[in-house]
Amino acid sequence: MKIEMNAKSIILCSLFGILGVQAEVLAQDKKEGNIQNDDIILEKERKIVLQPQISRNFEPLSEIENTQKGRKMKYEFFDRRWESANKTILTTSIIGPRTGDELVSSFGPKFKNLVKISAGNFGHTVLNGHFGFNPKETQFHGLYINHDANRRGPVGGANSGRNENEIKGYSKTFAGQYLLDGQIGFRRIGNNYYGRDERIFDGSGSIRDLGITYNKFNYQGSISNAKKEAKFDYIASSGLTYLSTNYNTREWIWDSKIQSILHVTDNFSAYLVGEMNMSENTFGQTNRRELYRIKPSFLYKNNRLSVSGGINLANEKDRLLGLNKTRLFPVFKLDVKPTDFIHVFVGLGGETYFNSLNQFAAENNWMAQQVNLRNTVQTSNIYGGVKGSNERNLDFEMKVSYSEFTDLAFYVPASDSTRFDIRYAGGDKKVQVLNLSGQINYQTFDKVLSILKYDYNQYTNIDFAGGKAVSKPMLSLSFTNSITFKDRIIVSPDLFYVGGLYGLQAKTGQAVKMDDIIDLNLKVNYLITKKFNASVSANNLLGKEYQRYLNYATQGLNYTVGIAYSF
Repeated sequence: MKIEMNAKSIILCSLFGILGVQAEVLAQDKKEGNIQNDDIILEKERKIVLQPQISRNFEPLSEIENTQKGRKMKYEFFDRRWESANKTILTTSIIGPRTGDELVSSFGPKFKNLVKISAGNFGHTVLNGHFGFNPKETQFHGLYINHDANRRGPVGGANSGRNENEIKGYSKTFAGQYLLDGQIGFRRIGNNYYGRDERIFDGSGSIRDLGITYNKFNYQGSISNAKKEAKFDYIASSGLTYLSTNYNTREWIWDSKIQSILHVTDNFSAYLVGEMNMSENTFGQTNRRELYRIKPSFLYKNNRLSVSGGINLANEKDRLLGLNKTRLFPVFKLDVKPTDFIHVFVGLGGETYFNSLNQFAAENNWMAQQVNLRNTVQTSNIYGGVKGSNERNLDFEMKVSYSEFTDLAFYVPASDSTRFDIRYAGGDKKVQVLNLSGQINYQTFDKVLSILKYDYNQYTNIDFAGGKAVSKPMLSLSFTNSITFKDRIIVSPDLFYVGGLYGLQAKTGQAVKMDDIIDLNLKVNYLITKKFNASVSANNLLGKEYQRYLNYATQGLNYTVGIAYSF
């Protein structure tokens, strides 16, 4: 067992340990006696709760009931968790809803069924449907289907087309003392490796032999306590994901997690979180990988102060690497509320992140057939910030953090330069990352809602590409808006900016500066009747075929017109 921290981190950690710490933990927001068509929200203490995000991907609204009137802004800020690839993924094509969005209408449970049809340039077609029913007051079942495709793309016509098809069934059941929640689904995504000189496509027709198809089967189930005000609360979940491609690449992942809380007194609670990730992949040869984590902690809170502390014990195994290693990370947090509307927080921690082909391919569809997989270790993380709300129309969070990593993942060209592999940095010297991030939310007269987000990262000690963080932007900004006119027209102008991007040239091994991305979008939804609405969206209004990944241009100006019917 080894605590991986340098002297500087230990000194800073000691200072935070003297101050104390706080943990914001989730628990079940329960309903007794019946099941409604809504998401199960875990929440254990009063928090600043974030309202549903405005999605960059435009979709017709599920219903026309006006929930803008008199709604209160609620915000929830979570500790920023590092992920192996940047979350900012900009696509100019309209895709299906984010995970979970298809399971509940943003306008309430009034209509259980919804059908959407859309079409646009680049041969874009969308068919989306959700069908739900309550066989009993204590049960809800649903079926979700989605088709989303572009017959043509930005390079070589059909050679850069793409398609996505998905079907998902789910069920929620109230069984007296507990809640059962489960879903099973299948998704197929098809793309082509079109990141090459456009002249190669002249007169060549389709290049199906250079296509990549991902087939993903997924099951997820959970059981949770349904009793209100229980001294002991829990939620346990488990799922299986199987991913395969047309190149006989296969990966299955079994993940399970249990979260539990024991309320000892009104001010003191004990927590225990356990997680397991098991995976087997076949990329030419078969490998078995495992990650186990257990996180006991405590929390003390009063009206002005909350303090938490615990440990994060992680064990990882990799058969091909001959790895069997255990790490121990101390975890602390202090949250002070000097006024009713402001929180100041500091903390420290560390984590082991489980990397998988499923995760990488979800962000970058052009992965190679053999991908280098290993886990990323955040050996230390020290952070602080401020968050607050006037509980009327303004909420914000600003945070600064310093982290050190081993095996930090970057997308780099594979032997075939049109495909991507993963290269890791932080071997002899740990990669140091300074992060500044934040979010500001503002609402005016229940008619205008604006969200500004920023994320700045500075990387040092990268031992390739001239020290450049290839595939990871230095700065990401988003400014999303929703404006309601006369309770029938909703206009959503959005602006996205990504700067400081570098790619890696396959031949030279040198980093190349990529153009900054400025992506301007406009979405309009017209609520015609209670059950019927029409939508128009225009993405990438500046018409720039920018590249998020080197050599892969995105669609220029693209638009979609759609209708939706709820019943």
